[in-house]
Amino acid sequence: MTTEIPSYIFTTEMLEAFQMFKDPRWEKPVPVSPFWNSIDYSIARNFLANFSSAEIAQLPIDEDSTADQQVKLLLLLRLLQKRLDQKEAATSPPQTLYVSDYQQWYRLWQGIYALQDELNLPEAEQTVRMLVEKTPYKMNVVPSHMLAEHLVKVGKYEEAEWTERPICAWMDARPHLGPSSPQALNARRLIAQAVWGQGPARRSEAEALIAEIHWIVEEMGEGQFAVYQAEERRLNQVMMATLR
Repeated sequence: MTTEIPSYIFTTEMLEAFQMFKDPRWEKPVPVSPFWNSIDYSIARNFLANFSSAEIAQLPIDEDSTADQQVKLLLLLRLLQKRLDQKEAATSPPQTLYVSDYQQWYRLWQGIYALQDELNLPEAEQTVRMLVEKTPYKMNVVPSHMLAEHLVKVGKYEEAEWTERPICAWMDARPHLGPSSPQALNARRLIAQAVWGQGPARRSEAEALIAEIHWIVEEMGEGQFAVYQAEERRLNQVMMATLR
């Protein structure tokens, strides 16, 4: 049976939602220390975005710790969950943090999800689905993409495909992105993995998608994203290794 891919009208509102979560004010530098050096950059960034520099200095984190990775991640998860509880408690009823400050609510839950997913906790999928569904926007590109990544990770390939396809189309249509942007290439690789994972019946389609991705990367040399070409070639190699 052919899966029907849902279509969406990509609005200015959706673009604003995408840009909201790229606010440079929330880009915190990751400390260089034994504790943080083993933590994935994106996970560390999503955690640190929820605290001011002064608050980070007061966190009960031993910067010299060489503890087991799982111990570190569980500590960060507990700290974020405590932070969420504190922010919810400080919100005057009947309002909730989601209503009073959606950006802060989202950042906290995004950080929690990133840690749950890295720890392979079963509640990770429930969390990311909540982020997709509970939004003031008609479609929120960022958590939808995170959901698609998670679905590929856990082998739910068909749902991953139809979740990611409209996101890729949205990125292709954006003047500041387009098919050769790292974001759109990442979406294409995810779709290719999802199609490949659906078995031999769709293998030729997946191979065509992979060929398209390689072609786009090789044509990046003179475009606005040329500086990323070497990294995109490396990511293509990583993708191919996962499909063997």
